[in-house]
Amino acid sequence: MRILNTSIALAVTLAVGGVAAQAQTIAVGTTKGGATAKVATSIAKLVSLKGGGLQLRTQPFGGTQQYIPVVNGGDLEIGVSNLPQYSMAKSGTGLSKRKHDNLRLLANMMVFQVGILVPDRSEVKKLSDLRGMRVPAGFKSAPLFIFLMKGFLANGGLSAADVKRVPVVALRQHWNIFAQGKTDMAMAALGTGRVKELNTKISGGIRFLSLDPDPKAVRAMVAEYPKSYLKLVQPSPKFTGVKGPVYTMNYDYTLWTNKNVSDKIARTIVETMYENEADLKAASPLWRSHSSATMAKDLGYAFHPAAEKFYKEVGIWKR
Repeated sequence: MRILNTSIALAVTLAVGGVAAQAQTIAVGTTKGGATAKVATSIAKLVSLKGGGLQLRTQPFGGTQQYIPVVNGGDLEIGVSNLPQYSMAKSGTGLSKRKHDNLRLLANMMVFQVGILVPDRSEVKKLSDLRGMRVPAGFKSAPLFIFLMKGFLANGGLSAADVKRVPVVALRQHWNIFAQGKTDMAMAALGTGRVKELNTKISGGIRFLSLDPDPKAVRAMVAEYPKSYLKLVQPSPKFTGVKGPVYTMNYDYTLWTNKNVSDKIARTIVETMYENEADLKAASPLWRSHSSATMAKDLGYAFHPAAEKFYKEVGIWKR
C-alpha cells in the first residue's frame, strides 16, 4: 500500500510539475491606483483564470509614462492607457519626447466620458464664460490632466492665459479645492461617485457644462488632447449634474503590447477578453461601456498581427 501511495504521489507531482512548466507568466504595466489600475487588474484576473494557463500579473509604476518606454523596449509585455496618451507615445508629442515605434494595439476597451463641472448656481453657462475665472492648473503629479484641461479650454476658445490659474498637484486635490469654493470649475467623469459626492458638498449642487460641437471648436480640442471626440448626453438619473442635453469629451481606453510579443500571448489575451465580456463588466462599473464587438475599432494605429488575425476570424475587423 505504501508503494502504491508513493507511486500515486509521484505521478501527481510529475503532473503538477508538467502543468507548472507549461504555464507562462507575463506582466501588464499599470499605475499604482485609479482607473488604469482597476482596468489592468480586471484583465489580469480574467486572463489568469480563463487564459488556458497564461498568467498575467500587474506591474505598478509611478505613472503611465514610466512603463510606455519599457513596453516599447520589450522589457515588459503589456500596457494599459487612454488613447490620447497612446497617441502621444506613437507620435512623440505631448508627454512623450520621442516616438515609440514598437508599440502595437491589442484591444479597444471602454469609453471615458468627461466634462466640466461648475456649481449649479454659477453664472457660467458655457466654456467661454470661464474667461477670467479660477481654473486648476499645474497637476505636477498627474501631468496628463494638463493636456486634458488645455483641451477643454481650447474648445471654449480659451487658453491658460485667459484664466486665473490655481496650482494643484493631482486630481483628488483639484476636486477638494473645488468643493471648498477655491476654484470655479473642475473636471470629472460622468456617472461617477466623485460627481455625486461633489453634488452633496457644494451648496445647490453641481452642473455639467456642454462643450461646443462646432467643428472648429472640436479641432481645437483635439489639437490639445489627441483622439478625443464629443458625444451628446441626455439627462438621466445615472448622470448627476446633467441638467439638460450636454456634449461631453470622450476618449477610448486601450490595451497594447510590443510588436515582438508572441502571437500566442497576444491571441490568448484578446480571445479571452472577447469571449468573456460579461466577466469584465461584472468586475467594475468602469467596464460599463465596453463591448467585445468594438475591441477592433479603427483607432488609427496598427494592431498586433495576432490580434488583427483573431478579429478578422470573428468578423469584427471593419477596415
